[in-house]
Amino acid sequence: MFFTKLYRPILWSISLLFSLGWLIFMMLHNEVPVDVGDGVMHYFISAASWKDSTLFLHHWGKPVFILLSSTFAQFGFNGIVVFNILVFASTVVLGFIILDRKNVTIWLQILFPLIVLKTYDVAATILGGLTEPLFNLTIVAAVYFLLERKWFWFAALVSFAPFMRSEGQLLVVLAAMLLFFFRQFKFLPVLLTGFILYAIFGWFMLKDPFWYFNQNPYDMSNAIYGKGNWHHYLTSYKNYLGNPGLYLLMLGAPAMMYFLFQKKWKKLQMDWLFFSAGIFFGIIIAHSYFWATGQNGSLGLTRIATQGMPAFILINLYYIDRLKWMQTKAAKGIVLLSSFGLFVALATTKYFPKKTDPLDRQVLKTAKYLHTIDLKGKKVFYHFPLLSFAYGANNFDPNEKTFVTYMAANFDKDLGSLIQPGDLIIRDSHFGPVEMFLPLSEINQNNNIVKITEFLSAEQKVDFYNETEGVFVYQYVPFKKQHEIKAKIDTLEVNKNFFIGPSNEFTNIDDLFPRFKEDTKVTVSLNTTIEGLELTYDYKQLEDYSSTLLKMDIEIKNTYLFRKEGDTKLYIWNPKKVSGKVFVKELIIENTFYHPFMKD
Repeated sequence: MFFTKLYRPILWSISLLFSLGWLIFMMLHNEVPVDVGDGVMHYFISAASWKDSTLFLHHWGKPVFILLSSTFAQFGFNGIVVFNILVFASTVVLGFIILDRKNVTIWLQILFPLIVLKTYDVAATILGGLTEPLFNLTIVAAVYFLLERKWFWFAALVSFAPFMRSEGQLLVVLAAMLLFFFRQFKFLPVLLTGFILYAIFGWFMLKDPFWYFNQNPYDMSNAIYGKGNWHHYLTSYKNYLGNPGLYLLMLGAPAMMYFLFQKKWKKLQMDWLFFSAGIFFGIIIAHSYFWATGQNGSLGLTRIATQGMPAFILINLYYIDRLKWMQTKAAKGIVLLSSFGLFVALATTKYFPKKTDPLDRQVLKTAKYLHTIDLKGKKVFYHFPLLSFAYGANNFDPNEKTFVTYMAANFDKDLGSLIQPGDLIIRDSHFGPVEMFLPLSEINQNNNIVKITEFLSAEQKVDFYNETEGVFVYQYVPFKKQHEIKAKIDTLEVNKNFFIGPSNEFTNIDDLFPRFKEDTKVTVSLNTTIEGLELTYDYKQLEDYSSTLLKMDIEIKNTYLFRKEGDTKLYIWNPKKVSGKVFVKELIIENTFYHPFMKD
């Protein structure tokens, strides 16, 4: 017993400190924020809340998250990541306390932070400055208060959950059911604490005590992202649960079923199971419905399913510990090997630190370009949060007058009213077609819009719009003030076969193109007689890289930017050592002439 008490804190410390050290290392070595969209937006809101107090009630930004993270956000984006790391540390410590009070063996306890952190979406939400980690801490803390029968603190904490995540409404419902079951009726009104306090704040700050309902940014009829499969979250389990979490579930679920059939209620811990599993599976079921039916603006994001995952892992560790075979030396040896394997897996992960992807690089180049032109008196209408982040502008800051997050639902009407002559419209291939409501066809057909530059990667987007990935910088210049710009477009009939053999891993085709003195867009049309080949573009040894899988007898048309400087390579890659033929039909060569930036 004395020895157990001695090494328990040592093993706790090793597991926790390794996890925190891993997170800090990744944070310091990320090339860009892990989440360049929502994560950057949450940072902007928290950072600007000190200048605009109404942001503390920003519904999408999550009021409790804003309140607690705003101080950290004043130190930059990594400040808010540090906040999330501290939140994760608190979650782990609480998890250790819960497992220890349930007499779970220390060897299973130290698995807890490693399994949770090994899950990609969990690590990404922590390093991305997102709200899920705080919500998970709240769930684990609520489990602690539930198990300790601290009903007041249980109800009070859960009452604030809807102000951390919209899914917090589910916590309130489940908590009310538990209070009813345990006949703790006097604590039911405590579940209204968060709503009452934030209603009072809303009355004074927004003149609207019902702002939580009236300003709800989520609409069940919102289907801008389309819809997906009912089984999306089941087949994507690796993202939010991971293989270690799945193995844990495969061991824990049979133990739970055994206790249920044997009516061993004390070992079953029905209240803990109902609360943790109800949250975890309830959120997965709800978002599966939203995504399958295309409602509530669902994008099928798998990180949503991490909510409740740490609490669910805890109860599965508890169930596994109650199995008799866990008392054997073999079982303990397997757990010890699993711990070592998780240490190694985290230390050698390929997912972090975050590298810039091809579109990120184009956004960073766009921000750099904006510093070279005179934006005084002009506005920049954009939608990609990374752009203003890279430029150094927080569009939620009341003192920021240049950058405006824009949705072009009424683009033609906005020209001349919201958008003034000389203003810039920056449209990227990710947010542009959907969130910005600005397909290329609409902006290119407007005679009062000119393209002043563009930053293209080589990635061909495989979606409804089938765009070449990149950022397009436009300026609103009335037609009468525009300069005449003529782009030169040539179509070259190639009609050349390339015979590919097993020994031909790389077959260069960029020698088909003339030598370009300026940046030139080239559209290549080709097809193949075999499966397994890829058309690969490489600029400056992976600085910009893409690879498109070629399908037999299906012609593709991909557009690439051949730059005047550096090395641009286009080749057929044969990774599977197959034999066959590639037929290059034609090339469309377009010189990149742009309208000059208009200062006045």
